[in-house]
Amino acid sequence: MKRLIVLSLLTAVTFLTWGFIASVYAQDTAKDDKPTFYHLVPGTYVNSWPRFTVHYPREWVEAQPHTFEVFRAALAPVGSAEIGVSAGYLPIPLEKYVDFSLTFHKAFSTDVTVVSDKPSRLRDGTPAREVEFQEVQSDTPVHIVVLATEKGGVFVLVTMITHGGRVGEDLKAYLYSLEFQPGVDEPVKVPSDVQAFIDEYRSATVARDMEKVMGCHSDRFLNSGLRKTEMVRLLKPWIDRIKTQDFTITDFVPEGDRAYLAGFVTCPGSFYIWSLLQKS
Repeated sequence: MKRLIVLSLLTAVTFLTWGFIASVYAQDTAKDDKPTFYHLVPGTYVNSWPRFTVHYPREWVEAQPHTFEVFRAALAPVGSAEIGVSAGYLPIPLEKYVDFSLTFHKAFSTDVTVVSDKPSRLRDGTPAREVEFQEVQSDTPVHIVVLATEKGGVFVLVTMITHGGRVGEDLKAYLYSLEFQPGVDEPVKVPSDVQAFIDEYRSATVARDMEKVMGCHSDRFLNSGLRKTEMVRLLKPWIDRIKTQDFTITDFVPEGDRAYLAGFVTCPGSFYIWSLLQKS
């Protein structure tokens, strides 16, 4: 009997402030009819859920995402200019984003200054907030411009970082390439064996059975640098707070002996994203 095993599962706690809600892949959507959001094509990041795209210079290379990010690309060699994408829940209004974010900037930098904080809009008219920071990281002046917006209760942040000079209008334009793609986030039905696996994982989590929960994870599990054993340490302190779970799958793409999924799980204590399952 084949068994489904999680290969990649994005997990974060939303008791405090933030939860990851997307898997980290990019694609050229113009060439793909099916939702192959796991294909990486330079120049375009495609968020699996909620579905949106962000463009960046094609010659930039994918880099290790920072804390709370779902994607990062950088000018090679890495270090002089970078773009990051974050998506998650924040219990604050958009205009209060700068006050919330200062805590994080001051935790990782010194001499943090808010250069500007102003209302803005995406190309489709969606309200946004543009915030510029100047700070020092490892004795190096850093300039950061963040475009923050909210869609259906989800905060999306696109961040452009330069080391040395300020972020120019040419780089800032990539922040405003953010575009939501309505109509692709509707729930989809999954095969019975996949649904059975999801039900098994839900039952194990609600029962707080860490052994069964981690038994659903592949030994090759890797999420933003976190391996299976590290995920145990991340989840264990919070699993007692999870009382119920509600799974929603918005993409299901079978490919050989694997099935790629996107979607979300809401529950009182945590927020999960399923991005990849494998039959074995």
